[in-house]
Amino acid sequence: MTFKFQFQDHYFKQAKKEWYKARSAFKLEEIQNKFHLFDKQTKVIMDIGCAPGSRIQYAVNFMNKNNISDYKILGIDIQDVNLNLPGVTTYKADIQDVDHIKEILAENHIEKVDLIQSDMAPNTMGVRDVDAMRLFELLEYVKPIIKNLLKPDGKFVIKLFMGPGFEEFIKEMKDIFGGKHIKTLKPDACRKESKEIYVIKF
Repeated sequence: MTFKFQFQDHYFKQAKKEWYKARSAFKLEEIQNKFHLFDKQTKVIMDIGCAPGSRIQYAVNFMNKNNISDYKILGIDIQDVNLNLPGVTTYKADIQDVDHIKEILAENHIEKVDLIQSDMAPNTMGVRDVDAMRLFELLEYVKPIIKNLLKPDGKFVIKLFMGPGFEEFIKEMKDIFGGKHIKTLKPDACRKESKEIYVIKF
């Protein structure tokens, strides 16, 4: 009981108050305030590891506030995600199943996207270096999506773990997109003990 209670902090309570499924909406909000990932040209979004759906909720709220109706948001996760929201389609799929991902994109007539957001993570073991290595193994499947699907002026926000593979991933993104377009941030909404940090292309 104590373990559960200690995580019911400001962001936990605020998520409940604003009907978000998780605190990750506020991580995305802080990133948006600093780097302006969403704008009126953001029409096609791919959310990898989208469960439970709070980042998609945030994206839809942005669209509604800015009177944008012709948007398409595609969510992918190995868990079922049920969101009854306009412009949103979610799939239970494994990002490692490349053929299935290609089928999903074709089904939705998606060739290029404006924004890729990934909060994907492995089932963590609590061993920092092992968890980091397992996440970067998964991100090997995200790299081709970034390289092949993102529009030239597209943006992304991807969760990383500090540990083995971190510096190499950041360097690769800077080599591809240019150092001035790549930044990292640990939002305030992240739990202090969390090893997560986000890499942003803006």
